[in-house]
Amino acid sequence: MPTPGPFRPSPAMSRLRRLLTGSLLAMGLLLGGVVLWAILGTPAPDRGRLWIALAVDSVLFTILVLGLQWIVWHRLVAFWQHRATVDDLTGLLRPGAFWARTDEATQMRGHWPWVIVYADLDDFKQINDQYGHGTGDAVLQTWGRILRNQARQTDILSRLGGEEVGWWLPHTTCEEARLAVERVLSCCQTTPVDPLPGFAFSAGLAQGQPGESVWEAARRADLALYAAKRAGKGRVLGDGTVEE
Repeated sequence: MPTPGPFRPSPAMSRLRRLLTGSLLAMGLLLGGVVLWAILGTPAPDRGRLWIALAVDSVLFTILVLGLQWIVWHRLVAFWQHRATVDDLTGLLRPGAFWARTDEATQMRGHWPWVIVYADLDDFKQINDQYGHGTGDAVLQTWGRILRNQARQTDILSRLGGEEVGWWLPHTTCEEARLAVERVLSCCQTTPVDPLPGFAFSAGLAQGQPGESVWEAARRADLALYAAKRAGKGRVLGDGTVEE
């Protein structure tokens, strides 16, 4: 099951970390200078025990600072960074993180060939109107879970907005992507979400071309998605190279 990826700090978060580290170091140096000044002002016979106490305190302070920094960075900051990049309902990436990661990945030649998929739930408004938004949310949650279970670790998945999903597949041909999306579609159609016996989506896909950006390929996938909707929904269409 692919995950949204490891904690990848944004430039702003990296600057915050450097600021936090610098502030803690400055505070430590300031306190150390004050203590050192106090020790040097103490009569020489009493300095031995003070030097030992300073060494112990320095070790304890270092442990405290490192522990505090780890808690702040790997717990608090990572938690809020995760909330900012991952959709709570589906467990998929938010659009900003999706486009940033796919744009970066498509620049790496080692990922060729790649395919981008646009998918949209069929009749989702009718589901919400007839059964309520609770059922609609359950459908989205189930769809996200199925996608994460079916996709590979190297794939990138996102809830692009509403009931639309983006799926980027590296080292994949158009035919292989079509088969992968159809497996997900078949699984959705046979997975009940009370009171529905299953649900369906339409999808369009586009093979990335040499020198083409992920945005350009995405536009072609989006057009293929609309063609799939017009052709009767519940199907997967390519941008002219693969068609069901």
